[in-house]
Amino acid sequence: FKIINIYIDKQEYPLLPTSQKQYCALLPELVKSLGIETQELTHEQISGFNQSIKDLAQELSQVSDKDFANLKISQKHSKDTFIAATVKKIKSLSQEEKQKVFDYFGFELHKNSNTITRYSITGYPANLNNEKITNPKIEKVIDELRPIVKWFSEKNPIHCENSQIEPLLNKIVTYLPELRTEIGRKQHGTHDFDVMQHSLKVMQKIVQDERFNALNESDQKIMLLAALLHDIAKTEGQRAPSHAEEGSFDTFFIAKKLGLTRQEEIKLNALIKNHEWLGYVNTAKSEEEQTKRLQSVAFDLQQNNLFDMAEIFTHADLKAVKKDDSFHDSTDGKARKTLDGTQRSFGESANVYADKIRKNIAELKKSQPLLPQTKIPSASRIQEAITTVHEDGSTNLKGVYKNKDGLIIIKYNEVDDWDAIGFPEGSISRGIHVGKDIDTGNIKFFVHGLEDAIQLAKFDAFALPNSDALLSVSYAERPESKYKFFRGQGVILDVDPENVHGGGETDAGSGYCKDIQEIKNNYIFGGEREDDRKFISKLIKEATGMSDEKYVEFYEKNKGKCLQEIESNKLRKTIIKALAMINSKKRGERAYNEMYISNPKKVMAVFAYDLKFEKIDDPVRFLKRETADEKERDAGYASKPISVKDRTAFLQQYAIEHDIPFIVFGG
Repeated sequence: FKIINIYIDKQEYPLLPTSQKQYCALLPELVKSLGIETQELTHEQISGFNQSIKDLAQELSQVSDKDFANLKISQKHSKDTFIAATVKKIKSLSQEEKQKVFDYFGFELHKNSNTITRYSITGYPANLNNEKITNPKIEKVIDELRPIVKWFSEKNPIHCENSQIEPLLNKIVTYLPELRTEIGRKQHGTHDFDVMQHSLKVMQKIVQDERFNALNESDQKIMLLAALLHDIAKTEGQRAPSHAEEGSFDTFFIAKKLGLTRQEEIKLNALIKNHEWLGYVNTAKSEEEQTKRLQSVAFDLQQNNLFDMAEIFTHADLKAVKKDDSFHDSTDGKARKTLDGTQRSFGESANVYADKIRKNIAELKKSQPLLPQTKIPSASRIQEAITTVHEDGSTNLKGVYKNKDGLIIIKYNEVDDWDAIGFPEGSISRGIHVGKDIDTGNIKFFVHGLEDAIQLAKFDAFALPNSDALLSVSYAERPESKYKFFRGQGVILDVDPENVHGGGETDAGSGYCKDIQEIKNNYIFGGEREDDRKFISKLIKEATGMSDEKYVEFYEKNKGKCLQEIESNKLRKTIIKALAMINSKKRGERAYNEMYISNPKKVMAVFAYDLKFEKIDDPVRFLKRETADEKERDAGYASKPISVKDRTAFLQQYAIEHDIPFIVFGG
């Protein structure tokens, strides 16, 4: 925002932030605005949609290729009619005014010489916005365009030559009107079908694959959803190399209305984002590049049965390019030549590369880090257990305080009954001795140090499915070991097991300036920092005597669990001791560890270390520390006085707004 202040005309761009406060308020809202505005469906509507998509798939599976080619899917008010009507309404507006109209209804028009109207549409027209428009000229256009948007997205019957399929399509677009833009959207010349009919063809071929029947009900649902939505971001009439990633991003938000579980969201996003994995591998220019690409695909699709689903999807997608299976089966043409000159069909290539990818996945699973996390209860959950708040801010729960603003504070080293606070049953902060200096329990978190509100604001972006940011965190039972002299505060994160990528007792550099590609380049398959990827798995294998195969089995059984849920008791104690040794390395006077995670689900709590705690009539506040600690200053981490109250004010506010506790370590 400093650069903005210097170089940008604030009158011309009034929405750009000009202060830290404005920036931190704008960024989370901007991140949210990148999504698709949707209305959450009721439980009955979700059930109706799920049944309709199953019925549609079953009907499609019974249709021959010849009859499928003659489905002739259309809608009363076509996409082209809608575009033409919109162009007519906005023609008198400036580009900036047009953009405001587009933003209001959630779509955009772009010039495209490949279409009848000379425009193509991106986004999904919806009449969901009731915001008051102050510009009379723009308001008039919006009022005139509103009924046009409504008849396209809401009052627009679909027609199909098949009498069983037609009513099902009409039901499905009632729940997912975003699909209407696929109808009549032509693809590039290779394809025989528009996007909608191609998507239905993919669904047909998926259901006809015998491997589909072996999937559980949840995975079948995700496969059918992916078929409908995988090409939703394709540009009309031309190749769209980024459509897979863009479509996966849009789908993440579109599918929010369908009540998917977190695991289902992950699978749907990964399937769509990687549905062109074969083309990615097949277009490598050398064997070395192809090997890297095969490893990259393995990394992206290594979890659970994701690659099995992706392989089924790829064969179906290839068979849905033409009216028959020829694109999948044919060995004609230069496109089918492999690097070694072998002539193979795309279907055969998919099988050959799938075997190599599975071998890579098997290798990755041997080193997948297992780092159990403690789930921290929300502030409101802790509040339920509070029956008394004393004048000094203390409560009936030892170690738990509440201030006049409603902030729930946990003084970590005072708590003696974690179950009462709402932590997982059996949580203890001390109890197992490791050596003569380390006394550890079964509470473990991922912590990330923060210096200011700007860094905290970025976490909304890190959680998005298209974020490739790789974050450095510490894995600790009491983070004071690392953060005593550096930063002194931060966040405790909830991270899915598959988004933990490795780590070690070495410094990996800046917490923000890395990405997932760095893991692929340097931390797996012989990379220069592969030891960091293997560090945790090696620690557990050596402590327990597990083989690679036993470790893979152990990981699958225990991923997502907290430490006290690991069976047996003897094995659990061994692993607690092993993980406690992560903090054995020192940098200066600090124990040190660095782990790598991506896409944190949420911030579970905020923390600060070693704040002097005074009970007064406020009723609870942190004392200001007027000067930096001498050790902190001498280590080069502070060059000016630090106010503890000023330093943690943004975390306190964040905790209140997000219903999470503030944890104080040390003291």
